[in-house]
Amino acid sequence: MKAITTFVVAAIGGAILDIVSKWIVFSQIDEFDKITLIPGLINLLHSKNEGVVFGMFPGKTNFFIIFSIIAIAVIIYIYLKSDKTPFASNLALGLVLAGAMGNLWDRIRYGYVRDFIDLHLGSKYHWPTFNIADSLICIGIACMVFTSISVSKTRTVH
Repeated sequence: MKAITTFVVAAIGGAILDIVSKWIVFSQIDEFDKITLIPGLINLLHSKNEGVVFGMFPGKTNFFIIFSIIAIAVIIYIYLKSDKTPFASNLALGLVLAGAMGNLWDRIRYGYVRDFIDLHLGSKYHWPTFNIADSLICIGIACMVFTSISVSKTRTVH
């Protein structure tokens, strides 16, 4: 029961956090304005991503909606077939699912993904604008990689 609770809370809580954060930012910042949170590091702004990672392949909204639905089904399938004992695995899959659901919501409702986190180091290094859903997906995948490395090291040591 604890495993499914972790997975469901991470998935639903993360998706809600993503959707609410986008709503707050997009309702409080005008389209061409930005709010500087940490000068030289983080701004909040409007960005409409009609593609996928880094805005690649714009204009394929219907394809990305179908792809997202398939990805969500695969994540749920993997969770159902997985060993649910490691807390980190339940959390990681829940976070990836949350990110996929948050971005799918945007694609269905708006026809694009709303990004708003503008991360940069001064004017020299600039990361493409992203959102909470993107962060949840990255954190979840990193957690999965870390967990699988830890498990494989444990198995080779014993």
